[in-house]
Order: sequence, then C-alpha cells, then structure tokens
Amino acid sequence: MARIKHIALSTEDPAKTAEFYKNTFGLTELRREPADTGAAGVWLSDGYIYFAILKYGGDDTPNLGEGPSTVKGIHHIGFYVDDLAETCATLEAAHCTECPGSNKVNRKYKGPDGLMVDVRARGWDEQIKARMQLYQLTPASVAPA
Repeated sequence: MARIKHIALSTEDPAKTAEFYKNTFGLTELRREPADTGAAGVWLSDGYIYFAILKYGGDDTPNLGEGPSTVKGIHHIGFYVDDLAETCATLEAAHCTECPGSNKVNRKYKGPDGLMVDVRARGWDEQIKARMQLYQLTPASVAPA
C-alpha cells in the first residue's frame, strides 16, 4: 500500500509562505535553499509529512505542460511505496512520463492530469528524523458496536 508522505507547494515567495505555515501551524523548518534566504525553497515538517515549499518557476518546479503544475499551488505529491520498480512499471504502463530531476531512488512522473507524482521507497522520514522527532501514524481503533 502506498502512503502519502510528501507534498510540495510552488509559490512566488517560499520563505514568506514557510513563515506562514510555521507561525500558523507550528511546523518545524528542516532546511532552506539557499541557507540564508530560502528564496529557492523551504522544507518543513509536522513530524509526519515532509512539506516542500518551492519557488514557482524555479529549477525544481519545471513547467510540465497543461494542468495543475503550470500554475502556483500544489506542484507534486510524494508517495512511499513498497516496491519502487513495480510502482514505476505501473506508472509507465499508465502512460505517465518520467520528469526531469528523477533519479534511481526518487522517481518523478507526470500523471495524466499534469500533476507530478514523486515515488520512493525511503528518504523523507530520514530527513525528518535528522532534524526533529518523527511521528508514526497508526490506524484508529474501531469502537465496538
């Protein structure tokens, strides 16, 4: 089963947007690029989800054509998957095309609606754990009827 573990937002001012999420929701800043300004991107977490806020039109937010990725807003969604090779084969069979910036451990595909899907077997948890406590979600208990 895949689990959503990462969301990326593209915006005109990543540092300003990151401050909003930090101040409003108490998110923890993991890193920023460049380190002094965050003009290219700021990465946050709540301990569960890895949340990237990227510069709209920057190198890490390519214009993927028609669809949501051509406007400010959600740029891509990241999924942890159990079998990366199998998932990539499934995406390719569904006519998803691999995007620039894809690599062996972090595969990126343009989905049928234009939104990028970022898949990997590990990585975001390790980045969260390096800078703050990582929380694990557990299924809610079902109350007896």
